[in-house]
Amino acid sequence: MNNNDTRTIVTAFVNPPIPCRDFDWSATRDGYEEGDAIGWGRTEAAAIDDLEAQ
Repeated sequence: MNNNDTRTIVTAFVNPPIPCRDFDWSATRDGYEEGDAIGWGRTEAAAIDDLEAQ
């Protein structure tokens, strides 16, 4: 977990074509690069919480 990361959080409504709604939203940090943390959640807030917990 990197609490010192001040980059803006960017969210996206992904809505994958699967019956499970747990991955509808993603959250990353501005300037995302492969290997950086991604938060996932049923809601935008849940995805942000997941990202911040990593």
